[in-house]
Amino acid sequence: MEKTEQYPSVPADDLGRTLTLSRPNEDQALPHIGVVGDTYTITVPGTATAKRFCVIDMHIPPGGGPPPHRHNFEESFVLMEGEMEATFRGRR
Repeated sequence: MEKTEQYPSVPADDLGRTLTLSRPNEDQALPHIGVVGDTYTITVPGTATAKRFCVIDMHIPPGGGPPPHRHNFEESFVLMEGEMEATFRGRR
């Protein structure tokens, strides 16, 4: 007897959802937030993704960045240039 796997079907499309495009170099209305020398630009707000995801472009000078903190949600980083140091549960 051959074992076959069952995959869930793709849910119906939610026609109420809209496409979100991020154009940070063109959209001058994006919110820019300055915090202790860092500049954060919200390019895709959570309101555009049913509060499931957001994208924040972070310009952080050498030695800058937020102090140690934690969230009750997932956080990930894509480093475009330079180096980054992070601490997770006391380990660098």
